Amino acid sequence: MHVIMTYRQPYMDKLQDSDDHGTLSKQQSVIDDLVQDRFSIRPDYFSAGLDTALYQELQEHRREHRLRAAHVGKERQRVHISTIRGDSILWLNGDSAAQRSFLDEMEQLRQLLNQRLFLGLVELEAHFAYYPPGAGYQKHLDSFRNNNLRRVSIIAYLNPAWLEEDGGELLIYKDDELIAKVPPNSSTLACFISEEILHQVATTRCGRASIAGWFRVREIGGGVVRIVDT
Repeated sequence: MHVIMTYRQPYMDKLQDSDDHGTLSKQQSVIDDLVQDRFSIRPDYFSAGLDTALYQELQEHRREHRLRAAHVGKERQRVHISTIRGDSILWLNGDSAAQRSFLDEMEQLRQLLNQRLFLGLVELEAHFAYYPPGAGYQKHLDSFRNNNLRRVSIIAYLNPAWLEEDGGELLIYKDDELIAKVPPNSSTLACFISEEILHQVATTRCGRASIAGWFRVREIGGGVVRIVDT
């Protein structure tokens, strides 16, 4: 059973009061990308210190055998099929300083997405993900048919010193045409519209670490996410 993290503290007010224009600028760049392209790839989004702490925490969870094989499908229909999806995961619950710092950054982004794009996002669910050598994730959408509670997907990459020959890229498609190939370099944030962006994890040749998550709405069903430039 995983925990959906919901934060309601006024992080955006604190951000604006602190004159942290760099943070606000990088978040606005994500939003501009989503409006124009429906996805955003931002290298160096996170500090090296935070990435290192999260990477070390994930590795500790692996050593303690806390990660579990990921499943496909939804709720009671979920099954583990390693030929479709080969990662192991552990849901974030905010019980470490590194997790809380990450969730705080994502809360700031959530509030700005709502402020700028009126998406009604109320919560984030997120998990560590580890792909062993030889694993990947076939082409898919993050939003389920007839249940589009997931509206905006985020992936934070934690891999130091990733090489081109290591594989494991995020592959982004439009109408089955490959339009972006993103190496899972540490500090990179990928963000995209959950029910629109078809994507895939290419087979990795090294252990691949990340955090994957989704900003969600409360209402069941609903139409296509409509983003307008404000």
